[in-house]
Amino acid sequence: MDSLFSCRNCIHNCSQTLSLGFGDGFCLKHDSVIENPYDTTCKYLHRKDLPYFVVDEGVREHASEYVFFTNMATLSDKKPLSLVRYSERHVWDNRHFSPIIHSLSQYHRMNPSWVFVQNFAGSADGIRAITHASLVRHYLDNCGNWKSSYRLILALLQEIHKTPYIADSELVLNEGYNRDEIKEDAFWEIIFSRLSALQEYGWHAGNEEITWITDKVNGSLTDFDWNSLSMELEDIVHKNIDKY
Repeated sequence: MDSLFSCRNCIHNCSQTLSLGFGDGFCLKHDSVIENPYDTTCKYLHRKDLPYFVVDEGVREHASEYVFFTNMATLSDKKPLSLVRYSERHVWDNRHFSPIIHSLSQYHRMNPSWVFVQNFAGSADGIRAITHASLVRHYLDNCGNWKSSYRLILALLQEIHKTPYIADSELVLNEGYNRDEIKEDAFWEIIFSRLSALQEYGWHAGNEEITWITDKVNGSLTDFDWNSLSMELEDIVHKNIDKY
């Protein structure tokens, strides 16, 4: 349960989930490398797995535990952590270069930032898929005007029913779980984050139909039936695209 409140499950750490994206993360909120994302958190946590308005109470309780920390802190024992700026030296010292993290480190230099978000749309790659959904949610959380997110949501709708490709090499192989189980978890983490992005857009726009789009998929989501769910989502989007 604690891992749900770690940086791995936060939209501001765009390129990882609990099961996907090994190694360091990168926090857009703090503009910092996250060296141990499973055991790192902060008061700005915004969960990936569900829309913010669904888990608002728990997230606010979590924030109250870290209210006096200005930066990130350890999740296990609430110790403050120093920010780690991304640099070529950091990559060299850690012997691991991630093109996604390198790109994310440039986010705050991009103007307008929606152009940066748009560049991640349309990819079947699992890491880029979770990065895209998280970036859309991060933008929604910070833009101050849901109308400016309209075209970002349209891009997300184009891929919401498509199957992401997850490479075995990107899985986080936790002890006690087999590869297939972790791959299945990673797959659904991407799907839930995509749906949560759409629901949060509906919440910001005051559109109840979009906010509760998950009520329209006839149990395929709770049954984890992707074949049915993907077809239902494609049908919903096709019939209602003008409403979005």
